[in-house]
Amino acid sequence: MTYEFNILSTDGQTPLRGIIWKTNSKEKPKAILQIVHGMAEHIERYNPTANILNENHIMVIGHDHLGHGQSLHSSHPIQGYFGKGHHTPGLLIEDTYQITKYIQEHYPGIPIFIMGHSMGSFVLRNYLKKYSHHVAGSILMGTSARREEASIVHTITKGLNKLSPKITNPAIDKLLFGSFNQRIKNPKSNFSWLSKNQENVVRYEEDTNCGFIFTNNGFFTLISLMDRATQKNWYQTIRRDLPVLIISGEKDPVGSYGKGPRKTALELTDHGFSDITLQLYYDLRHEILNEVEYKEIVLDIYDWMTHHLNK
Repeated sequence: MTYEFNILSTDGQTPLRGIIWKTNSKEKPKAILQIVHGMAEHIERYNPTANILNENHIMVIGHDHLGHGQSLHSSHPIQGYFGKGHHTPGLLIEDTYQITKYIQEHYPGIPIFIMGHSMGSFVLRNYLKKYSHHVAGSILMGTSARREEASIVHTITKGLNKLSPKITNPAIDKLLFGSFNQRIKNPKSNFSWLSKNQENVVRYEEDTNCGFIFTNNGFFTLISLMDRATQKNWYQTIRRDLPVLIISGEKDPVGSYGKGPRKTALELTDHGFSDITLQLYYDLRHEILNEVEYKEIVLDIYDWMTHHLNK
């Protein structure tokens, strides 16, 4: 059963659209999974994942980020635009915490796990710096280690964000993502890197709320989140006993084909984190929850969550 709700964004202006997937059982859910979605997509894409978790007594809650899905401001309804100024990375982090607070207020006493995919994983890594004590565990999906070109792009996008924040920027889009199909033989789409499941790629291309090019502000926000999430000692203020599952496709170019998730797991393990799990799926690409094998992956996530509930 799905229910929609709205809360006010931290920007003080935009209603954020959220979805709750409730279990059919009258019993109290075992846990709640909060989902933080990725770049140029929306929370409804996680419906198949949520349905499987519901069948296993896990409630699921998530929201559309600013500039995504139905969380567009009425005065500037621009996809891939988060707001005016340089504070927008903080808006995504604090909006995510607003959803956590909503869960705590409406469903007290139920353990909360939180999962961030792709851009959402960088939002989550920054969120955990402040709010790791609010969750029972964290799942980083489709994440990466530091990209060397990020500092150059960050400088460029910082200036563009000041001059023309609402203008879409295909050049930056190509710079960041243009090489992602290079290991795929005869790709049928610019988005083939997302998934070996081409039905998913077609659905993505046909969805008007997916695949849009970010504005200058959007790219500044994305790169700022990546920079903060991968800088030296980024994990310093996160509680060391937080269970973290790092999960990705081994053919995901975002994670440099497994190198990024491995490096992130090693970094945390080497600095005192006591409960780090790395799971890579050999033949899968970026959107592992939209591959043909998604049911297996969701059940792996469920098993990891319930293992930590029973510890």
